[in-house]
Amino acid sequence: MQKNEKQVIAVLAAAIAVVAVILIAMLVTSRDTTDNEGASTSLKNAVQEETNNKKNNEGKDVGDGNVADSTDDNITEAQTTTEASDSDTKSASEIMDADDGYVFPDADTEYISKSDIKKLSDSELQYAVNEIYARHGLKFTKKVNKERFEKKAWYNGTVDDQDSISLNKYEKKNVDTMAAELKKRGLR
Repeated sequence: MQKNEKQVIAVLAAAIAVVAVILIAMLVTSRDTTDNEGASTSLKNAVQEETNNKKNNEGKDVGDGNVADSTDDNITEAQTTTEASDSDTKSASEIMDADDGYVFPDADTEYISKSDIKKLSDSELQYAVNEIYARHGLKFTKKVNKERFEKKAWYNGTVDDQDSISLNKYEKKNVDTMAAELKKRGLR
């Protein structure tokens, strides 16, 4: 009986060791994820602050995005194009107002180039940032955003708090790149 008890104890010790290794791996992975989320926290705070500012400016035309807006009348729809899945070329403004489609269809799986971002008008750029959050179901409070995204076939607004959305590495980098361009334009 002692031999069987020793075997049981050895098996239990091995199981405990395996569980400990798994827990340590999960802790390390969680810590890495938390560090990466810190980079996008400042952008989330800026977007939330701008949303609050816009609520205080009711009745004014505040643009298309949850990020500060300033329209550029010199940029036309024809100057900004994005490849649609059917190989037709559409402007970002046409995509913004359409029932389907994305300004940057692969924003969740590829990095967007700075040159593609620079081609967008101010309102298109703000829409593109919001589009990334809309893909994750962020509910928009601003009427313009709410109307635009609610008519999209792919949109399902289920998330009230932007902070509860976890962006992947491509989305984080793309949002940061677009935010830098907005800042460069003096819109942040």
